[in-house]
Amino acid sequence: MLNADDRIRKDPFFYLTDPKLTGLTEETSELLLTPRERDILELVANGFFDREISERLFLGEGTVRNTLSVILEKLELRDRTQLAIYYWQTKTGHTK
Repeated sequence: MLNADDRIRKDPFFYLTDPKLTGLTEETSELLLTPRERDILELVANGFFDREISERLFLGEGTVRNTLSVILEKLELRDRTQLAIYYWQTKTGHTK
């Protein structure tokens, strides 16, 4: 079984076909995430850093980090990259 580093070396685009990122819809995030979590998800997907998100949404940086952890756990994703891919795939309907 390949670990993540080996998978990246073998297929740098494996994030795009990761089973956890396929078959998801925008409705999935609407059912699983609160409106505030969806706001943070959208800002992360658009490249905002925690500090920028906290300033834009009038939240503490710690609150943003904690909320990101909750979002990742709810969606069973590992990191911001997968989160951004999830957002854009579900937003554009490009899931398998």
